[in-house]
Amino acid sequence: MTDYSASSQALMPFAVGSVLPLKSSSSVVELKRERRMDDSPQDDSTSGKLDQDLQTRIVIVDENALSRSCLMRCLAASEGNFVAEGYSRIADWEAAGPTTTMPIVLLCATGRKATETAIRRDLDLVIQAAPDARVILVSDNEEPAEIVAALERGARGYIAMSSNLDVAIAAIRLVRAGGTFVPASGLLSSRSQGAQAIEEGETNGRSRQTVFTQRQLEVIDRLRQGESNKLIAYKLNMGECTVKVHVRNIMRKIKARNRTEIAFLTNELF
Repeated sequence: MTDYSASSQALMPFAVGSVLPLKSSSSVVELKRERRMDDSPQDDSTSGKLDQDLQTRIVIVDENALSRSCLMRCLAASEGNFVAEGYSRIADWEAAGPTTTMPIVLLCATGRKATETAIRRDLDLVIQAAPDARVILVSDNEEPAEIVAALERGARGYIAMSSNLDVAIAAIRLVRAGGTFVPASGLLSSRSQGAQAIEEGETNGRSRQTVFTQRQLEVIDRLRQGESNKLIAYKLNMGECTVKVHVRNIMRKIKARNRTEIAFLTNELF
């Protein structure tokens, strides 16, 4: 494996150490592991099929040509079976034609507005174009609400641009294995915000438990188990509209933006 960590600690370094000769076009970078001299000869067709089966296709969608090119080369150099492709737009990737392998798509966005667009529009476009794709959002926006929103809309991971390349590669490997990657910094920030909101209730003479009514605590408990409003209404013997009112009030009290944040921010109460 090429020593890429020494070249930079940034997510998208501008230099890579010694890289094997690239077998590529301007938009595709592919590095194969060299066979050892003592490997026994294999049938070319069998070997080619094995290589194809082991390949991980990584599609990078990034409007910035320089960062896109650097990320492609770094990923390809990090693992012999990574095959990286770069496109400036989702439409360009779609125009390249279908593929038989399940891709990992790195959807890159810089800035708050671009991140919001990537979450609320581009994620859907990628999933519609390739339903089996595993999408990872790469952004410089580390707000917990945006991270949660991306995951809720189908992303399998969220890589902060403040991360180093080692973390990015580990995230890709985790998603490739079927997991979900979430930056710890974003979750810790989210938890501290929720704790602050609950602490504000304490300063007004109330304990953590009395920040919420008993009925709200019951709703939170059901939310944490992933139940829908309809099911909560049935189990707690209340109207579905009443459940919705409780959920809104709970979100307002702890400054949560969705049901997932409610579950996370109230973890210490249960």
